Amino acid sequence: MFVMQSAPGPETVIDGRTFLYFAGTGYFGLHGHPDVVRAGIEGFRMGTHAATTRAGFGTNPVLLDLERRLAAFFGTEDAVLYPSGYMSGLFLSRAAEPAWEAAFLDEHAHFSLKDGAAASGKPVIYYRHADPADLEDKMASGLPKGGRPLVMTDGVFPTFGRIAPLPDLLDAAARRGGVLAVDDAHGVGVLGPHGRGTLDHFGLEPGPALIAAGTLSKAFGGHGGFLPLARARADRVRAAVEAYAGTTPTPTPIAAASAKGVELLAAHPEWRDDLRRNAARLKSGLRALGLPVDDSPVPIAAWALAPASEMKRVQDALFDRGLALARLVYAGSPSEGVLRATVFSTHTAAQIDRLLDELKRVL
Repeated sequence: MFVMQSAPGPETVIDGRTFLYFAGTGYFGLHGHPDVVRAGIEGFRMGTHAATTRAGFGTNPVLLDLERRLAAFFGTEDAVLYPSGYMSGLFLSRAAEPAWEAAFLDEHAHFSLKDGAAASGKPVIYYRHADPADLEDKMASGLPKGGRPLVMTDGVFPTFGRIAPLPDLLDAAARRGGVLAVDDAHGVGVLGPHGRGTLDHFGLEPGPALIAAGTLSKAFGGHGGFLPLARARADRVRAAVEAYAGTTPTPTPIAAASAKGVELLAAHPEWRDDLRRNAARLKSGLRALGLPVDDSPVPIAAWALAPASEMKRVQDALFDRGLALARLVYAGSPSEGVLRATVFSTHTAAQIDRLLDELKRVL
């Protein structure tokens, strides 16, 4: 087990040593940004958290400020905040209620989507990864006559960073009067001209047939999940989801830090340009080494090596050279796992080139 002893950034202290860090998802280096840290410290003035639920006396100005900032960032009337991004599957499935009879999930969907769909008690059917044609076939055979589907997918799949084909999935769901629900944990803040995520990347807007949730724990440097919605729909979700009424809200200092992360990312759209340049540099360099990675603007690149022991050897050799790279078995990965590199906007070209040079030597 690795023990991190500093905030994640391009250089991170792990087990008492400083490493070039390409193993996390702090895409803009905000987790240790001094303004974010100061905002969290200031948030302690209201205590650690509201010691009751949002349904009682658990709402305070810090939580309301974060919801307002999220709604403004995503161009919606409101945003529902909840304590963990893992709860997005549950909130998405309930936000689509009552207008669906069966859920259709990408076979590589994140565990949170699978758990959220299963909690509904309704049928759950899986379609082939990122395959709208197979989705059509599964809906034709799996929906009762006149039934409406809930289609659930990641916006950006977390292992390989593949972007889901949202326009085709939306068309397939809409033709049957259904809803497309997107967990956009890795897309929000990163993709699209406004940084609003995978919907923004494709020029789509949330609406009655399209909803998307996000997390604050990656691009925004905070913690918690959120669902940007029209106000009436947001109010229905707050009333309908027992987890909203039955959980302690996001700790106030974390909400304050998260709000500052949203504010900073909104004020610095050039950071997304830096991130895209770094993603392109990393991915082109990996392809030059013969590794099968795509050229999308997502700052995630993953590949498998055979045998599986070779991936451990590569990770260990890079670690010895002062570079941290992830080796993981995760949603959508082969059973033997993958090596995954992620890049931040705050990595320098020299740091990326160092990773590529050392990887070339190790391979």
